[in-house]
Amino acid sequence: MRKIAFLVLGVVITVAAGMTFSTARSAAPPATLLDAMPDGTAVAVIDFQKIAGSGLWTAIQDKFKSEIDKAQSEVEDLGLRLNDVHTIALLFSGEGLKTPTLGLTGGFEQTELLARLRASGKVKLTSEKYKGNDIYKAKPIRAGGPTKDMSGATKSSSAGINASTGDETSFVFHDANTLVTGSLDAVRASIDVKTGARPGLTQNSKLTEALAQNPGAAIRFAFTLTPGLTGELHSKDLPVDFSSISLIFGAIEVGSGIDLNATLRSDNAEHAKAISDSLNSLLAMAGSLLGSTGNPKMAPIAEALKTVSIVCADADVKITGRVPMELLNSLLSSASKKGQ
Repeated sequence: MRKIAFLVLGVVITVAAGMTFSTARSAAPPATLLDAMPDGTAVAVIDFQKIAGSGLWTAIQDKFKSEIDKAQSEVEDLGLRLNDVHTIALLFSGEGLKTPTLGLTGGFEQTELLARLRASGKVKLTSEKYKGNDIYKAKPIRAGGPTKDMSGATKSSSAGINASTGDETSFVFHDANTLVTGSLDAVRASIDVKTGARPGLTQNSKLTEALAQNPGAAIRFAFTLTPGLTGELHSKDLPVDFSSISLIFGAIEVGSGIDLNATLRSDNAEHAKAISDSLNSLLAMAGSLLGSTGNPKMAPIAEALKTVSIVCADADVKITGRVPMELLNSLLSSASKKGQ
C-alpha cells in the first residue's frame, strides 16, 4: 500500500509540475480514456490541469522544489513531455493494489515521443504487433562500466550499457490523445477492450456509477474491497471490521486547500454504524494523543484531524474533511523539514 501511495504522489508531482496547456490542443475527455481501460477492482481518475492551477500545487512547489525538478528531469529522460498530459487513470486488477495500468490523455506526438525515448539512453525500446496494433516495450538500462572476465582481465561492456533488472514497461497509442501503459498483459488487455474482445471498465457499473458521483473533482476514486484488500487492512491490526464493506468511493478536491469525501458502503445499517463508531473512536484517540505530545510538529496534524467528520447514513459510512491552505502550509512545512 505504501509503494502505491508513493507511486500516485510521484505521478501527480511529475506530471503536474510541467503543465502549460494550450487552448488550441484538444484532449480526450475522461470518459474516452476509461473506454480504453480493461476491467478491474479499483480505479482513480486524476485531472492534472485542475491540480496544476490550484493553490495546493503552488504550496507543493514552494516546499519541494528540488524533488519536483528531479522528477521532471527523470520523466523527460523517458521521452514524455510533461505538458503533453491532461488526465491520468490508474486501474488496479486482482488482489491488492499492485502493478497498476495507467491510461493517459493529452496531445501526444507519437513519432516525436518515440524519438526522444530512443535517444534518451535510459531505456531499450522494442516493439511487437498485437491485433494490428504496435505495442512498445521499454526496459531500463544503466551505464556499463569496465568489467572483468574470468581471468581477471578488464574489458568494456558492449555498447557501453548493460540491461538492468528493472521491469519492462509496455505501452500503446490508441489514438493521438490516448496512451495506455503497464505490463504487457495489461496493454494487450486494453487492445482487447478496444476491439470488443473482452469487457472493459465502462461495463463495470459498480465502479463507473461510483465515479459518476463526483464528476468534476480533481481526483475521483472507487474500489471494491476484495478479500485481499480486506486482509491487508486486517494485517495492520486496526480494531475495525471491514469485512462487510463492499465498495469505497469518493473524491479529493483542490483549490484553497484540500477537501476529501469518501463513502464506505456496507451491507446493512447495523454494520455501517459499528464501523462508524469504531472509526470515530480511533479518530478521537489519535487526536488526543497528538494533542498531548507537546511536539509543535504534531500540532498541524492534530488540527487536520479536527476537520474530519465520520457519520452513518443507512448502510453508508461517510467521511469528510477539509484542510484549509493555512493548515496545509503548516503540514507541508513539517513534512519538508522532516525530510531534510
